[in-house]
Amino acid sequence: MKRNVLITGAAGRIGSFITAQWAGRYDLILSDVRAPAETHGHPFHQANLSDFDAVRALCDGVDTVVHLGADPSMQATWESLLPNNVIATYNVFESAHQAGCRRVIFASSVNAVLGYPHDVQVNINMPIRPINLYGATKVWGEAVASSYAAQTDLSCICLRFGWVVDRNSPDIKIDHPYLDIALTYHDLARLVACAVDAPDEIDYRIFHGVSNNRWKRLDISAARAILGYDPQDDAFEIAKRNAA
Repeated sequence: MKRNVLITGAAGRIGSFITAQWAGRYDLILSDVRAPAETHGHPFHQANLSDFDAVRALCDGVDTVVHLGADPSMQATWESLLPNNVIATYNVFESAHQAGCRRVIFASSVNAVLGYPHDVQVNINMPIRPINLYGATKVWGEAVASSYAAQTDLSCICLRFGWVVDRNSPDIKIDHPYLDIALTYHDLARLVACAVDAPDEIDYRIFHGVSNNRWKRLDISAARAILGYDPQDDAFEIAKRNAA
C-alpha cells in the first residue's frame, strides 16, 4: 500500500519537482497558499500554514508530512519569518501529532550551520552556527522536531538542504561560492524519498543534504549509512562540463 504523503509548500520549486518526480510512488496530498502549476492528478488544498485549524485539517489520514512550506529567502524579514517559518512549523508538528501521523520531514537548511569556515566539513554532531534570521528559524524547526520526538510517538527527520539547483543550470561554475554545498533537484528528491521510507524506529535525526560533490562542505555519511541516500550528481563535474 502506498503511503499517504502531505507536501506543504507544494507550489514551490522543490515541491513542484518532487511531485513530478514521485509519480506513482506515493499517494500525495498537495498544499500551499497558491495552486501549483501542475498537480499531476493529486488533490490540492489551499491553506495558510499560519492558520492552525487549516493545517490540522490537512493532516487527517496522512502517514508522512513533508514540510517544505516557508519563506525561503536568506534576506527574509522577521515580519515574514514569524508566521511563515516559526508559527507555521509549530502548527505542522502539532497538527501531525494530533492527527496521529507517523512522521514529519522538516526541510531545514545549510543556513543552520553556514557560519563555519568554507574549508571545514560540517558533520551532524557539530553545534549550530546560523548567520541570518532565516537560518535561525531552521534551527528553531530542528528544535521543535526534537521536542516532539521526545514527547510523542511522532518520528521527526530534519534534512539540511544545501544550494538547491537544477543539474543543467549554467550557474554551476567552478568558481561558484556554493559549489561545495550544491544539491541537485534529482538528488534532493532521492534524499526526501529515503527519509519518507526510512524505518519507523527513527525517532529524531538530522541529516545533511548535498550531492555527491568532490568536496562536500556538509558531511553526508550519516544520510548514506542510515537512510541509504545515494546521490548521483557531482557539481564539480557539472561545472567542468559547463566550462568546456
